[in-house]
Amino acid sequence: MEASFVAYIDESGDEGFKFRRRVNEQASSDWFVLAAFVTRRGTGPRVVRSIETVRGELKLQPGTHVHWKKLKHVEKVRYSQIMATLDTTLLGVCVHKPSLLEPEKFQERYRLYFYAVRYLLERLSWLARDQQGPARPDRAGTIELVFSNRQGMPYEEMRRYLCLLRKQQQAGRDIRIEFDRLPVEKLRTRTPDKCMGLQLADATAGAFFNALERDRFGNTEPRYLQTVSGLLYRHGERIRGYGLKIVPTEAGSRPHTRKGLHWLTQFK
Repeated sequence: MEASFVAYIDESGDEGFKFRRRVNEQASSDWFVLAAFVTRRGTGPRVVRSIETVRGELKLQPGTHVHWKKLKHVEKVRYSQIMATLDTTLLGVCVHKPSLLEPEKFQERYRLYFYAVRYLLERLSWLARDQQGPARPDRAGTIELVFSNRQGMPYEEMRRYLCLLRKQQQAGRDIRIEFDRLPVEKLRTRTPDKCMGLQLADATAGAFFNALERDRFGNTEPRYLQTVSGLLYRHGERIRGYGLKIVPTEAGSRPHTRKGLHWLTQFK
């Protein structure tokens, strides 16, 4: 049975822990973002073809891999405006690495990535649950997972990790993924140049990252994320903790006191 939704998943930032002592110093990013661009199965092909509109607006050759990081500011603004018109839902798990209490635990290879995957899958499963309706109980409320293929990433290890979490949940551990909504054994990987949905996921992750990560002048750029804010997953009226999940929670508290994060006080 086909899933009701497809979630395209990509990241922005890096997993290093050698942080800047000065804002213009070359070092690891403060933030690591894992984001999802989610489409309904029936409308998904039409939505992901919107990348062709992006290519046309930015005067790129047909078939060009649209890579967020390579775009200029004005191009990112327009890309965000196009995304804001789409029938999709966006989610981002944003990890502030300097605020992690035990950073040494996350310096093992892929540990931080798997940590973010757990938080993202929690929210994807809640989204699927919230979208379930009485009209289609046979197909409603399940999401197919498509990850951007990272070179060297042991995806079988990820599957084993997720299956372990499910067993721990069954044993009574506090694990909040609703596994009946996510067929984790069937998660797939593709390369963004071959998958338009993943190029949109790349833009989604980039919009979250640019809103949080300070550039070499100490500034953040929340405009892209603000432009697509209407697409972010909400539970009721709540966006924080759902469409925008900041980890650890303390990193997003009192944003008016954090340089570059003042925009969070008005983000809805």
